[in-house]
Amino acid sequence: MASLFRKFIKLVGPYPYNPYLIFLFFASIFFSRYAPSVLLVPAGLERLKVAALLLLASVIPGLLFAVGAILLNRHRFWSQKSTALYIFEVAFFQFLNMLSLHPITAILSKHTGETSIVLLPLNIKTFSASLFLALISLALMHQAERRISDRLDLANKLVNRLESEREALIQSDEKLRRQTSQFLHDRVQSELMVVGMKLKSISGKSFDEAKEVIDRAIVRLEETRATDLRDLIQVLTPNLKAGSLQSALEVLLQQYRTSMDVSLHIDLVTEKLDADLLLGVFRIIEQSILNSLVHGPVNRVQIHVSTSTEGITEIIVSDDGPGVAVESVAAGLGTAIIDSWVGILHGTKEIDSALGHGYRIKVTFPE
Repeated sequence: MASLFRKFIKLVGPYPYNPYLIFLFFASIFFSRYAPSVLLVPAGLERLKVAALLLLASVIPGLLFAVGAILLNRHRFWSQKSTALYIFEVAFFQFLNMLSLHPITAILSKHTGETSIVLLPLNIKTFSASLFLALISLALMHQAERRISDRLDLANKLVNRLESEREALIQSDEKLRRQTSQFLHDRVQSELMVVGMKLKSISGKSFDEAKEVIDRAIVRLEETRATDLRDLIQVLTPNLKAGSLQSALEVLLQQYRTSMDVSLHIDLVTEKLDADLLLGVFRIIEQSILNSLVHGPVNRVQIHVSTSTEGITEIIVSDDGPGVAVESVAAGLGTAIIDSWVGILHGTKEIDSALGHGYRIKVTFPE
């Protein structure tokens, strides 16, 4: 019994209001109810006048509900998921509708001369019956719309969940990079310094040949600590508040230029973007050029970043590699990171590629 009651309540509502359907339904119901009385008027101009009057009068009930639906859709400040409030809304406009029927019917009776039209008394029984019919009519009209609305709500929840997961992926990736960078800076660099100092301390006590080897090792350790390790830390966590995007990317591209020709162009407007946006640009390019290397062989990669006067930033990374059929592009970790950044930046991504014709990725996002 309880299950049947819940099903009935769900059938009753609430439903999203469609003002156009509501207007057409109530106007046609009113018109069809009084249309036979028009035929009682003698044919000619008088019948046309009465028909026009009936058509005009039929607009009023439909208009009351339609205007109410528009106002509720735009200005409702209470929950639209409450069945009780939905019934109260319908009851209010149905009450106005019934109030309007008496004067409208009186005017029509006067012009048609039809006195047999019987109006139901306005009491709790007739009002309850008319409200029930109105609720059932609205339910029949809006069943499909509610199903569509429910599916849209589900789709929105899934989109929000996907965006949250993408942001979590980026946050996790950035956190891991920061931790790795901190470890390299605090632990590995200090260990290299200690090793270098110990080698220096014993270099004077060794044979000449061994001393030469140790000296070269010391120089290499210093280079690793001062240059290679510094560059690695900068790639892991680029400081785009203090430095430029161009310089951060040049450090990143050093490791790729030994195996491919990489050109980089960034305009001055882009360099003035917020550091968080620049980090997104850096990560998108980082993953794109890594994808070019992984899916190569690639001889040449071109990177172009620009920002228009309207504040639209465009990132284009293209290569002359073997290319791939766009419909068969696999969604790996690199693609997931790019897609996550595109979502965070509220941008769009386009891929242009074909077998034997290279690969081109274009990302655009607003400032």
